[in-house]
Amino acid sequence: MQRSERYPKPKDLPLLYDLPDPFTFFDGSRVENLEDWDRRRQEIKELYQFYMYGYYPDTSEEEVDYKVNENTVSIRIRKGNRETTFNARFSLPEEKNFNPPYPVIVVIGFIGEHIPYITSKGYSVVIFDPYQVAKDDFTHQGAFYEIYPYSKDVRKSAGVLMAWGWGASKVMDIICKGAFSKIDPYKSVITGFSRFGKAAILAGAFDERFLIVNPHASGAGGTALFRCASPSSEPFSNLQSPSEAHWFNDIFREFDDVNRLPFDQHLLLALCAPRGLIITGGYADLWTDPEGTWRAFLEAKKVYEFLGYAERIRFAYREGGHTICREDIDNLIDFCEFIFNKTKRGG
Repeated sequence: MQRSERYPKPKDLPLLYDLPDPFTFFDGSRVENLEDWDRRRQEIKELYQFYMYGYYPDTSEEEVDYKVNENTVSIRIRKGNRETTFNARFSLPEEKNFNPPYPVIVVIGFIGEHIPYITSKGYSVVIFDPYQVAKDDFTHQGAFYEIYPYSKDVRKSAGVLMAWGWGASKVMDIICKGAFSKIDPYKSVITGFSRFGKAAILAGAFDERFLIVNPHASGAGGTALFRCASPSSEPFSNLQSPSEAHWFNDIFREFDDVNRLPFDQHLLLALCAPRGLIITGGYADLWTDPEGTWRAFLEAKKVYEFLGYAERIRFAYREGGHTICREDIDNLIDFCEFIFNKTKRGG
């Protein structure tokens, strides 16, 4: 069942050459107030799930627990008669230099060799292997699919990016359960690099417990606009190719024109509002489309301005290409300090 009575097939969607307006509902009506925006935000999430990433599952009946062994934690998830596990590693600052509880940066995949530097700044790090959660291919194997098997039913066909985002949320589950007594669950960050940056913005959009969202060098399918893609950036067709199409659901492969998409990536960024969002990368990383990402940032900022939190969205690019460097870490931590100092505990 890949169809919905609510949404038309991709080929039947109208061509939209202008960027979809955050403040216009799918039926053409307008957002007039904050209550309307809440409804529009839910609609945007629904559109992304139906047409692109697949559905974030109902986790209300999940049972999540953990077992800590030195600097590794095993996360166990049970739902009904299904059970799975995956692991994460954590690093903490030295107590002689900083007083717990520490802010936490949850990392999808890797963050280079910067963990000692991050902890030297008073931040804890929890990093998990996304390939344990979902293999980076069409097999739909891994912890996520052991609980939520892939199906042609549109509401059970979450792509790999959504699966990785779910993995980040399971890490957040155990943080909130007190797996790490020295970590502050109210000062949490989600980050990822490249394809994991795509998953990080998705995790931040769908899990509001992440107070700060940092997609790094995420490009097409992440923070870069489809409609305004630069000639040197990754083309839309790549995302539908055998090497990348598994990141998304089946319906996404049916789009023959980016102008039929009922959204563009500025709307994914806007889903993080009013929480902190910092978009990072390198100006020479042309494949990830810095220009298209900048334009997405400017459009998403309009939503932050509407909500009265324009200072909570930042664009911090630097010279250089597709890597994670010290400057990226400094930009993230500086932004974290700004957000955490302005946000009351639990607020």
